[in-house]
Amino acid sequence: MRRPNLRDGKELTSPELYPPGIIPNEIISGISRWFVYNFAIGKSDISGEDWGDIFAKSIQGDHLSSPAGLADVVVEGKAWSVKSVKRDRPHKCSEIRVISGRNSPDYSYGIGNPHDDIQKTGEAVLRIWNERINIALDKFDSLRTSFSILAMRF
Repeated sequence: MRRPNLRDGKELTSPELYPPGIIPNEIISGISRWFVYNFAIGKSDISGEDWGDIFAKSIQGDHLSSPAGLADVVVEGKAWSVKSVKRDRPHKCSEIRVISGRNSPDYSYGIGNPHDDIQKTGEAVLRIWNERINIALDKFDSLRTSFSILAMRF
């Protein structure tokens, strides 16, 4: 599918490494190898930090210890926000809840009680989130999100 025409005329400075929703087989194999390795060494509880390491190693990227905006993993000027979710039955789940993190309306906007004005709080959280996206896009050509849905127990 071709890229859309945009009114601002801005284009990516370099092409996507992987089109959204399409993961090459070698990346899937790499992710699988790292999961098997972790299980083989006795690490059955994979954390979000572990998922970031696995994803970064699988795409030959760098897992940032201090993310820039939402950028957790970077390679060739591209960035990914990596998220992990644990479910009892990961193969059967039809929806997931992702925590966006670090969106404090109190810190950013001085909203002491977020329940006083839910609309105002919601707008504040969205503004904080959008600013985090802007921070990442100032530094990187693109920003994607990668999810891992893990089993809570084996």
